[in-house]
Amino acid sequence: MPTPRDCPRPTHRTPRRRRPLTALLVAVVTAGALVTIAPAASAAVPDGSSEATAAASCWEIKQEAPDATDGVYWLLTPQLPAPVQVYCDMTTAGGGWALVGRGRDGWRWSGEGQGTPGQLASTVTGPEAFAPAHLDTATIDGLLGGGRVDTLTDGVRLRRAKNATGTEWQEIRMRIRSLESWSWAFGAGHPLRNATIEGRNYPGATSRDFGNVSAAEGGTPYSRVQTYPNANTGYVDGFNYGGRITGTTDASSYLYSKSGGAFAVAFTQVFIRPMLRSADLSWTAVPDEGTPAETAPAVARSGSVPQPWGVVGTGSGGTGELATEVQAFQQIGDVMYVGGNFTRVRSQDGTTEENQAYLAAFDATTGEWISSFRPTFNDQVRALTVLPDGRLVVGGEFTSVGGVPRGGLAVLDPTSGALDTSWTTGVEHRLTSGKRSVRALEVSGGYLYLGGLFTHVVKDGRAAFERNAGRISLATGQGDAGWNPNFNGSVADLDVDDDGSRVYFAGYMTASGSTTTGRGVAISTAPGAAVAPAWDVAYSASNSTYQQAVKQVGDLVWLGGAQHSMVGYARETLAVEHRYLTRQGGDLQAIADTGSIVYGGCHCGDWVFTDGASYAPRYKLGAEKVDWSQAEKISLLGAWDAATGDFVNTFAPDWETRGGYGVWAVTIADDGTVWAGGSLESSVTEDGVRQFSGGFARFAPRPSTAPEAPTGATATLDGETVTVSWTASATEGVRYEVLRDDRVVATTTSTSVTITGAATDDRYFVRASDGEGNRSASTPLVAVTAPAAAVAPRSAPAPASPSASSSPSTAAAPKEQTSDDREQDAG
Repeated sequence: MPTPRDCPRPTHRTPRRRRPLTALLVAVVTAGALVTIAPAASAAVPDGSSEATAAASCWEIKQEAPDATDGVYWLLTPQLPAPVQVYCDMTTAGGGWALVGRGRDGWRWSGEGQGTPGQLASTVTGPEAFAPAHLDTATIDGLLGGGRVDTLTDGVRLRRAKNATGTEWQEIRMRIRSLESWSWAFGAGHPLRNATIEGRNYPGATSRDFGNVSAAEGGTPYSRVQTYPNANTGYVDGFNYGGRITGTTDASSYLYSKSGGAFAVAFTQVFIRPMLRSADLSWTAVPDEGTPAETAPAVARSGSVPQPWGVVGTGSGGTGELATEVQAFQQIGDVMYVGGNFTRVRSQDGTTEENQAYLAAFDATTGEWISSFRPTFNDQVRALTVLPDGRLVVGGEFTSVGGVPRGGLAVLDPTSGALDTSWTTGVEHRLTSGKRSVRALEVSGGYLYLGGLFTHVVKDGRAAFERNAGRISLATGQGDAGWNPNFNGSVADLDVDDDGSRVYFAGYMTASGSTTTGRGVAISTAPGAAVAPAWDVAYSASNSTYQQAVKQVGDLVWLGGAQHSMVGYARETLAVEHRYLTRQGGDLQAIADTGSIVYGGCHCGDWVFTDGASYAPRYKLGAEKVDWSQAEKISLLGAWDAATGDFVNTFAPDWETRGGYGVWAVTIADDGTVWAGGSLESSVTEDGVRQFSGGFARFAPRPSTAPEAPTGATATLDGETVTVSWTASATEGVRYEVLRDDRVVATTTSTSVTITGAATDDRYFVRASDGEGNRSASTPLVAVTAPAAAVAPRSAPAPASPSASSSPSTAAAPKEQTSDDREQDAG
């Protein structure tokens, strides 16, 4: 399989700003039972010493207080839902830098974030900081205040260790030429206007690999930055040096090497310096009825669910990518059926293995193997579906089930696994090779639609010519000879439109009868099986000889396949709406959806490029040649927003597969858990534990329901202090956000806060947050209840000195230093 390493050709689409996803704004300082906060944000100097005096940027704090020291401060912009604590470097090059990431080896580069914001802010350097921690992309976009990454005056700043003891450092600036929203995928090659390493300018190039160690050109052994996984570093992710800088495996060394040799991975801090002032930002007024509820996208968690059983071994299908251990899922009731090319089931600890080839059943909730379901097939299973009466339909390359001849199609009792002998319909291939395979099945409108590699659907000696795709009447079991797409290449996948008017096919075909087609085809379900409408499939390379997966979701039809595309087409016209390419392996191989999230399985292990249109390598041709608008991390299974078509960068599992073949089957269980299968061997759980995941892994959905709203809020004024109180939300484990006028000024787990510097004209609201991006509707406007001798409306007080408990930390301050094989129709 080709392995592309470079960027595609220019496209003329306007980049879309990614919708903020779950931002985990975990405070470094937790609230007590009763929280007293500083004067109001609208009146007090934004010094960052408290939530109520949160500044728009570290830079603003430095402008207001030139003597501000390095430490942790509160920041808030209109794009952040609540204040967040950030470590600010107030020393280097004028100060005002926000720390957004730090670590040595093991960066994951996903938009989800790594570690916690609290760990990042409180532990900024030293061996305790070697395990990477970085903010999620939604939070960093919030810190940018709606601005683009490529408009940062000072670019992205790296502070990288130069020696093993951490006593020498270098300053690096990456000025990105074109990037709208933040992305940690530096190894994808963000185009750079220029970079400086210790003051030396290096124009052009990309964030993937820049600098020059040539002494003749003014370089030194330290004048190189590599951010992509490669064999030189043992595929250790980080900010790497070139081949003349060595590292060790010493746990205390600032320069790490997996092999103890060259291409050291250095401990690095990542900073940005947005120059934002609170007074210059546009805040949205809150109406009297309060703020509406907010819910996060229901994307799965990146960590896998603990898995008691899996499947292992490879059977008669061989060991290639078209014979992975798991290729199909189907849930019926409380059972998940798993089909593929495996030979055995195995317990998590490996102490128990049982022979059970090609098809097995597992509890859909717990993942426990159901040992009473024991069908026997003589070859691999490639497709599963369920009949309206609950029977399990199995498609594949088998020729017998339980010793009874069956040609690639069988129906089973879903409880016992016994062959249903009343179903005798199968497929035959009467051209040269004779090989038959059923790879796709779906029931719709009284028919069983099927696709694969065959020429006829046969029952009781009666054959219907339906080449590589057809349908079977559920009433008679006979193939429908009047509906024959007659494809000249095999079908890899099919999906019937929600309205039943069309069937979408993906595969190796280039014609339907006498009509020329692409490798994605829409066929009317009306008699005659006409191509309708024509589908101009978008290919990224001349050798894109197949498409592997297709799925209609809402107003889009997603098609994925070779070289290495995932494209969303308008459902009505099949015109291109969204284009994505992947690198390092590539092919998209399976698609499933929850309704709101589309999942695409692949053998892509590095990057996905939004708007990329060309497979051609472009990394070495200069920044002006890069055509994509955004690049993100992807790892064998990607997620897309079904409504907007945007890539969801907060889902990036960590797992390993046999042969790198990746994910070939995806389904969504009734409880929302994502099941992904292929040649999987292991996965990392939410707790960071690597577990055996034979053939498949499961991923639980994140919460996507707003908490219940608090009620009964009051605001009582006493002098210039107001106490806001409320009745707790019915949802447990929430934090409360207190808004004054147009922004959050306090967060707490209590049901009361006391705010100083208050006035009679203040407007308060209270809402609940679950820490997962879900927020309740707020209370309606809470008017201040003033005592008989009411105070006048607030006037701006003199700047307050931070209390000892809220003063920014000055610890660990950073200082600037001076120095395959493919199946085809044989006919």
